[in-house]
Amino acid sequence: MIDFTLGYLRDLLNQHLKVKFSLPDNKVVLSNLVENDGSIGEDKVIIFLLQIDEESSLKNMGANRNMNSSTFSKSNPPIFLNLHVFFCMNFKNQKYFEGLTYLSAIISFFQTNKIIKPVGYPDFSNRFDKISIELCKTTYDQMSNIWSAVGAKLLPSALYKIRLVDIQDTNIIGVIPSVINPQSNETH
Repeated sequence: MIDFTLGYLRDLLNQHLKVKFSLPDNKVVLSNLVENDGSIGEDKVIIFLLQIDEESSLKNMGANRNMNSSTFSKSNPPIFLNLHVFFCMNFKNQKYFEGLTYLSAIISFFQTNKIIKPVGYPDFSNRFDKISIELCKTTYDQMSNIWSAVGAKLLPSALYKIRLVDIQDTNIIGVIPSVINPQSNETH
């Protein structure tokens, strides 16, 4: 689901930027910021996954589902994830201003669309009814640590938290019979 989520956002942003700026080509890519050889792609908006954490407020959801009037299925509960995603503008020299323009457009897009309901992606929209997106506040120290860990120089960027990405194994791990009232043979 992580791949579908980030791919969906990439496609939405490419569509938005193409319409807003009459662009012939995609500007948003889902990629490592720094390649293994140390190079960085130019003139692109690069989306990359920085961190994953679990949404703890939804951790205790039950995983028993009613199969029929006399049995329940038991499966592992879903895990709800928060994805911390960087949107970096890698435009150099004379195109630096262009990168800032795209960054402003992306921030504006997510400000307008804080909750996105996926359409056109059957594999994705069958699992979620919505995802929410929020801009993360980071301190200078945190930004310095992030850029050091990534191994790149500071670029114009925005860090967003994308909630709730649901990962669930649909395998049934057991069947539980319902409780039957012995006096009336009624299922409860």
